[in-house]
Amino acid sequence: MNKGKKIRRALTGLTVATLALTVSAAPAFAGTDAHAKSVSENCGILGCVTQLHAEAWFYSNGDHWKLCDSDADGDRADMSITWEDSAGNHIMSLEVTGGQGACATGQHNIPEGRKVTIEVWHRNGANGSAKDSRMAHGTA
Repeated sequence: MNKGKKIRRALTGLTVATLALTVSAAPAFAGTDAHAKSVSENCGILGCVTQLHAEAWFYSNGDHWKLCDSDADGDRADMSITWEDSAGNHIMSLEVTGGQGACATGQHNIPEGRKVTIEVWHRNGANGSAKDSRMAHGTA
């Protein structure tokens, strides 16, 4: 075999080895964030006004979430986060009672690739009914 063929075979083998390493080093799963707002709309003679009561976020990087009270309406803000994995269904919740501008955070390691649902609402008092509930979905 001549020298040129040996070099071509060596380069071909190197290319195949490089390709195999590239394919085997697949990137980690990239999750998606979620954001939900508890809003109501009050309509009158002059038109409608949208009122933001609470906001909730899920951040896939680090599997953490945040809830903020966005309105000085005297209501508390609530949030739930749910997901399912091999151990079953999971639900965690947050509550904010400090008034407008108050926030709370939570965190839990959720298996990658799992669908996460957040729900946010506001309510009057500890036993009040959920009002203006909204959902959003993300992926851990």
